[in-house]
Amino acid sequence: MGDSTASTAQETFGEKNAKHFDKVAPGEWPRWIVDLQQQIVDFLVSPDFPSWAGLDVNAQAQAQGSKGRMLDYACGDGLLSKALKPLYASVIGVDVSGAMLDKYRATASGLGLTDEEMMGVRGDFITGASQATEPPLPEEALSDFDMVAMSMALHHVEDAAATMRELVSRLKVGGKILIVDWAPLDGSTAAQREYQEELRKDNKEAIVKERLAVHAARHTVGKPEGFTEAEQKLLFEQAGCKGFAWKLADKLSYVELVDAKGQLYWALATKA
Repeated sequence: MGDSTASTAQETFGEKNAKHFDKVAPGEWPRWIVDLQQQIVDFLVSPDFPSWAGLDVNAQAQAQGSKGRMLDYACGDGLLSKALKPLYASVIGVDVSGAMLDKYRATASGLGLTDEEMMGVRGDFITGASQATEPPLPEEALSDFDMVAMSMALHHVEDAAATMRELVSRLKVGGKILIVDWAPLDGSTAAQREYQEELRKDNKEAIVKERLAVHAARHTVGKPEGFTEAEQKLLFEQAGCKGFAWKLADKLSYVELVDAKGQLYWALATKA
């Protein structure tokens, strides 16, 4: 997805991602993306998620008189916002791609939500570009969140540690940060080992490795192998978080872009 030849060395990762996702966002998602999104959401809307995330939803609502505020960074079409909105009074989605934000706003409209309940704005908090959003929001509207969430985007940034610090800085003390992304295919789980054995039997290991190195969106990716549990925990800790939680997907996910499989993870921590 995307044309790496269209990118230049002068472009920031944010600009590369904006150009790429402006190109691929319009229209219906292909089946493999729909399936991947469903796999992500199934855990987030399950009865297990609030306790895994340390969210005492009833106590939180009673104490605050509301259900708090959430930031969905690199929000895409609003997958996380839609899944987690029942836990929060309002959600702000931020993305570098205008085309993705069109989908985000369509998601909000489909849910019958007002801008006060679910708003999408264009912005880049990560790559050193101006932090002014389109439409412009005051800084106080973009800080002191109860939850900051980011799905399938951490591997798209150039500096994961700086990204984590920026996102955590927008949380209130005691707020939660949720990351959904890829774990490396390093044979550390039974599902991965079974898949690696399949590739060996079919003599496809080298082919898959090559696809991962040269696929059409590779120029938008900072860490194509994803993040180990230890790496994600360290990123949280270095950003000033505690209380690490980690969950791997039970099944591998098919990625048509590279005709290969990957393993999702959900990770969460609390701002100290």
